[in-house]
Amino acid sequence: MLLSAFVGEYYNEAAVKSIYISSILTSFSGAVFMFLGRKQQQQTGNITKREVYITVTSVWLMLAIYGTFPYILSGAIPSFTNAFFESMCGFTTTGSSTLFNIEAFPKSLHFWRSFTQWIGGIGIIIFVLSFIPVFGGVSGHFYEAEATGIAEDIFRPRIKEITKTMALTYLGFTIVGFLFLWAGPMDAFDAACHTFSAISTGGFSTKQYSIASFNSPYVEYVITILMFLGATNFLLISALFTKLSTSIFKNEEFRWYVTLIALFTIGISGALLATEQMSNIEETFRTVLFQVVAAITTTGFATVDFLEWGPFYWLLFLVMILFCGCEGSTSGGMKISRLVVLFKNSLLVFKRQVHPDALYLVKINDKVISNDAISKVIAFVFIYITVAILSAVLLSLTGMTFDESISVALSSISNYGFGLGSYGPSGTYESATMFAKYFLTFLMLVGRLEIFTVLSLFVPSFWKR
Repeated sequence: MLLSAFVGEYYNEAAVKSIYISSILTSFSGAVFMFLGRKQQQQTGNITKREVYITVTSVWLMLAIYGTFPYILSGAIPSFTNAFFESMCGFTTTGSSTLFNIEAFPKSLHFWRSFTQWIGGIGIIIFVLSFIPVFGGVSGHFYEAEATGIAEDIFRPRIKEITKTMALTYLGFTIVGFLFLWAGPMDAFDAACHTFSAISTGGFSTKQYSIASFNSPYVEYVITILMFLGATNFLLISALFTKLSTSIFKNEEFRWYVTLIALFTIGISGALLATEQMSNIEETFRTVLFQVVAAITTTGFATVDFLEWGPFYWLLFLVMILFCGCEGSTSGGMKISRLVVLFKNSLLVFKRQVHPDALYLVKINDKVISNDAISKVIAFVFIYITVAILSAVLLSLTGMTFDESISVALSSISNYGFGLGSYGPSGTYESATMFAKYFLTFLMLVGRLEIFTVLSLFVPSFWKR
């Protein structure tokens, strides 16, 4: 918060007082909790998964609540509901917003909005564990509750090294991205805010029309690269730059990731050119590439209102935000690794029909995926889709149309931001009911913490000894 206060001091904004008060309140709360837990800190017992899930979920809820302080105390967002929605969108890196006149918002609070996405992008638990490994042998449990994908077991023995590598890579991309954006038409303030949002695959912008406001192909290409990197496995990228390892190019998930982006970009560009909705080849490619990468990486940026292209393209974007980026990245959604497992397992089902006695195994990167891991992936996808469908039904009762409720449910649980109808790139969530806003923040949290972490708390057996 004090970083945002420095921005407020530089621009001589009245909102800076609220940020100072907020930082004092959060510091005081932290001191109180440390005092209450002083005896437990001296104990070195094992921690159960139940305690881990409760801790991780509680931390994210507390972050979202404390994140509302600057908004409410400054009067910039007087409604607690809207402030909580904005804060949860920040920490879960969801591009949704309730703000109407974005450019009238204080710069210090703009910086705070973007910075919350930067914090949430890497995952606050992983980020803290990178530099303050005070949990010793239980660090792996926190990583499992926070991390994405199906390869947690491989990384757990080296959790401190892994988390530090991820955090330093994340920080390095942030610095480089800022310098590149600052070298273009953006000033230092806009460059910092958009770098925070892009590398975290969040989507908050300081401009009313998002990235389109800059009207710069250079900015669009740089942001596209940052979004792409943000949704790529940081461990593979780090190995590429620090050890000159080419493992990233052999990684199946990364190759699927690049292939999907290429196919969607070429297909949509070709369709728009063929139907004469767009005519300039370079502009069409750049615009479509930006929107495809923004969707697959679940970044709520936009350069055009793609809803104007037609219903066919709406469906494609809804498909893109389902599986999204790679494991070990900042993107939301179900992750491409799970798509690969489902695809390969489905192919083997057909083979087993013909050769029931043959032994077929699902492999990724030449490593066998256990049946237990496959069953978890299937359960995850089933629960993910079920929650999204039930959420859409519930949201339709709040007054949303059929297409709005489905798109908003998928968008929120995938931490994307845009929906259809009045919740598209040109709209905001201000018109949503109070219940809808709180329910959507719940979906954002469920999606950000990989479904099981939060939903486990609602299973009765979870609380039994």
